Amino acid sequence: GCGPKKSAGAPTKELDTPGRIRLAQSYFGAGRVPEAFEVVREAIAKDPDNAGLRNYYGQLCLLAGRLPEAREALQEALRLDPYLTDAHNNLGVVLDRMGQPNDAEQEFKKALQDPAYPTPEKVYLNLGVLYDAQGRLDEALSALRKAVEIDPKYYQAHYELAGLLDRLGKLEEAAREYEVAAPGYRNQGVYQYRLGFTYFRLGDRIKAREHLNKVVEISPGSESAAQAAEILRTMD
Repeated sequence: GCGPKKSAGAPTKELDTPGRIRLAQSYFGAGRVPEAFEVVREAIAKDPDNAGLRNYYGQLCLLAGRLPEAREALQEALRLDPYLTDAHNNLGVVLDRMGQPNDAEQEFKKALQDPAYPTPEKVYLNLGVLYDAQGRLDEALSALRKAVEIDPKYYQAHYELAGLLDRLGKLEEAAREYEVAAPGYRNQGVYQYRLGFTYFRLGDRIKAREHLNKVVEISPGSESAAQAAEILRTMD
């Protein structure tokens, strides 16, 4: 029956809804997850019919891995505002992760029906990943190409597209897409391994060696580093 404990130094009673969201974001970014949830719940208690707030709570639950809670929050957001496109996209992600790909696809398609949605490339990425997991590779390829067409600097979409092209044996195009994705991934060993291995299969030993050596530097002791070292030994 006790109310939520107040966080020291956080005068949440004096904050409006946007202020509470900013505070929750700050807490979540600092790893103070329980306090982030506490702040958002306080905001919902004060503004229960705010669909955008429910959508944010759903996103927070998704990031924390609380999928049933995320689904409930996003469904409530859409009950309050059926035209809240971002909630359709977020709900699609949640449903996909909960093993409901058909329902997820329908939510993504609802999001794409809104011509004013500012980030449709994110929906196309989500669709591409969903189609890929289902083995619908032509549709996945089309969706991912659409994502990078809309936003040429959407590095995550370039990376997913590169991985699909790689698996389809379209190595030259895969290498190009991996290179475009570099600003978002160059410090990750797995990325450097995939790019280096692609160049190795293309017969470009100079670029292959460059990227495989980076794997060992960036991620020593990792599986990617072990695989990279093995390939480098075959090149000596």
